[in-house]
Amino acid sequence: MAFSAPTAKLQTFLLGYSATSVATGLQLVLLPWIAVGLLGIPALELGWVQAAVLLPNLLLLLLGGALADRKDPARVAAVACLGLVLCHSSVAIYFFFQLPSLGLLLIYAMGLGICTAFLQPARDNLVQRCTDGKVPLQGTRVQQTVSWMMLAQYGGQAVGISLASRFDSWGVQSLLLVQICTLTLATICFYHLKNSRPATQSVTKKWPLALTEGFVELKRNRILRELIAIVAFNGFVHIGVFLVVLPLLAENYGRGARYYATLQLAFISGTVIAIVTMLRRGQGQQPGRGILMCMLYSAALLVAISYGPTPFGLMLLCACWGAVAASSASLGRGIVQLLAPEQLRSRIISIYQLALFGSAALGALAAGMVSEYAAPLTTLLWAGILSALAFVAVWFSGTLTKLKINQTNEPKNK
Repeated sequence: MAFSAPTAKLQTFLLGYSATSVATGLQLVLLPWIAVGLLGIPALELGWVQAAVLLPNLLLLLLGGALADRKDPARVAAVACLGLVLCHSSVAIYFFFQLPSLGLLLIYAMGLGICTAFLQPARDNLVQRCTDGKVPLQGTRVQQTVSWMMLAQYGGQAVGISLASRFDSWGVQSLLLVQICTLTLATICFYHLKNSRPATQSVTKKWPLALTEGFVELKRNRILRELIAIVAFNGFVHIGVFLVVLPLLAENYGRGARYYATLQLAFISGTVIAIVTMLRRGQGQQPGRGILMCMLYSAALLVAISYGPTPFGLMLLCACWGAVAASSASLGRGIVQLLAPEQLRSRIISIYQLALFGSAALGALAAGMVSEYAAPLTTLLWAGILSALAFVAVWFSGTLTKLKINQTNEPKNK
């Protein structure tokens, strides 16, 4: 696949996407480290804090997807960014007076989750809007645009995590201010895209039925259905473990917030390397097979980490983990963009995100419980074993391995 630079419209979208990702990178370090480093809460309560960000997706992602299909997704994304600005601003002001309680931290986390539930499907829906041109939209063009989007996401998160590594010297208020500024920039970028294309008007069903239309489409499309199941498994086993066990390992190593941020940065560095490689070489004609191989690689990495590597070895393994996670995510989101009908795309994306982050919330709780009564390394070992078993089951029984992307036309099943 030829490497091509993004258009001006796509550059605006990528700038907004990068800005939201910088704020997310900061959040990945700030929220758990406020809980562990400043409030000193135990593993089980950390699991609740992380789950509080993710649980609203269980209730609101479908509503967010339906809203983005019915209204202009650019406007929805801009309003969601403003909501995030309000959340961060409120907590930043509170920090000037005293440390937050666990209850306030949970409310803050839930506010972030609510706004994110509306932001994610609307933001991802803009991919096709920023890709469309005068030539027919081809599978490789969509894959390349998704790769640009993933590069903006992980590159922005890398910047955010790098800034968060200054936690001990800059303080919480300064980093929250950075989040506020970047999300304000994202609001401007998404709002600028509002007139790029009219909102889809083909959806006529009322709200209760509109929320279920995505599931009806999944019932008809076996490939998307199997992809969603794998994404749910990855969210429960991999993201849930990552959110809870990684800060606990950093704390056990006794190296503070800077080392935890370094682990996050190593993970993000791996994702950036993987996405740049995919931009240059393409995603291949069998993305489903690639997703399953990523599941196997994740199993091997989890088992390797469970043996307790050195601090530097953990950094290297986190980088490998990031490369595998980014490859799987890019392949999966490319399949969704290609197979989801335009009038239902936001709802399919919302179901995809619901499966990923909703199950991740449950996985964070499970990882917190296991780590509370056993060692965090034991949690990693069990996660690796489950991943290996899931790979074997899906490889021999699934249809995702049969998906073939035609380089000049639409995807098709072999």
